[in-house]
Amino acid sequence: MKQSILVILFLASFSLQASGKYAFINSKLLLEKSPQAVAANASMQQQFGAREQSLRGLAQSIEKMEADYAKDKAIMSSEQQKKAEDNLIQNKRRFQFEQQSMQEDLQSRQRELLKEVQIALRSVIQAYGKANNYDFIFTDASIAFASDTVDITDEILLELEKK
Repeated sequence: MKQSILVILFLASFSLQASGKYAFINSKLLLEKSPQAVAANASMQQQFGAREQSLRGLAQSIEKMEADYAKDKAIMSSEQQKKAEDNLIQNKRRFQFEQQSMQEDLQSRQRELLKEVQIALRSVIQAYGKANNYDFIFTDASIAFASDTVDITDEILLELEKK
């Protein structure tokens, strides 16, 4: 009985303390639409677009080599077949290596850019919160439901556009 009274008093005091000004932001939307995120995506495309095109060209070249080999295999000598097979294997290995290398570089660069964008977002959100006297600003990662009246995502996007 005494414990239940203590729990009720604790919850009541917590609710009184937590009755400050609060808001919600959609972090996924911010990461998609903020100018900083859009610039980071453009940078990634510019940085890795040529490598991706090169990989596509190499894949098409391998496909053509395989088709030519399948078509001409019957008229090739065993030495020519061996040479063509070795060439295919080497090109496939090169493709796999280049693809894996690009994937690792891409992931590394994505992490760097995401960190930079998150730092920019955090500083703008904190400045906005202080300037507008918010006690709490929550993200969608920790909220099951939020009313549109407390969603300040659009205001934060406007602030981000100013930076």
